[in-house]
Amino acid sequence: MNVQRWCAAVAWVLAAPSLAAQDAAPVFAHLAGDWRGEGTLMGRSARFTMSWQHHHGFALLTFGNAFVDSTGRVTPVLQAAAVYRTSPARPEAVWLDSRGVRVEIRWDASDSALVAHWTAPTETGRTTYRVRSADALEVVDEVRRDAGWRTFGTAHYQREVPAR
Repeated sequence: MNVQRWCAAVAWVLAAPSLAAQDAAPVFAHLAGDWRGEGTLMGRSARFTMSWQHHHGFALLTFGNAFVDSTGRVTPVLQAAAVYRTSPARPEAVWLDSRGVRVEIRWDASDSALVAHWTAPTETGRTTYRVRSADALEVVDEVRRDAGWRTFGTAHYQREVPAR
């Protein structure tokens, strides 16, 4: 199943009323909305987009990144979608991306940070979303290597203001 079909199926499921309303971790309320970021990916300049939409105890994350060369040329790298169960009692998510990879996620959160601990078929990592202000986030992606963590992506995001 491609990412677009999966997203459509998830959107349909999330639009249906929830059978049991659950309290979401507070950080999910801050993440809601559309974000644009700049930073580095695998040592290269990059741009990032993400959108968080909340529906009845779930959050849908859509994500994209691209390399940006010195001339400003943009080369897309990855598109993905993830569905998070937002209740701290069931801290889980599933991520599907344009590489064809399915990633299982367990998360923990505070009022100002979400840490997604992920396991893919060939690697283990974590993504940390840190609230810096009402309209700013920092996201750090790390992969487990040997006995430690190696950062492969860092982005500083600004909330997009809807057009009026």
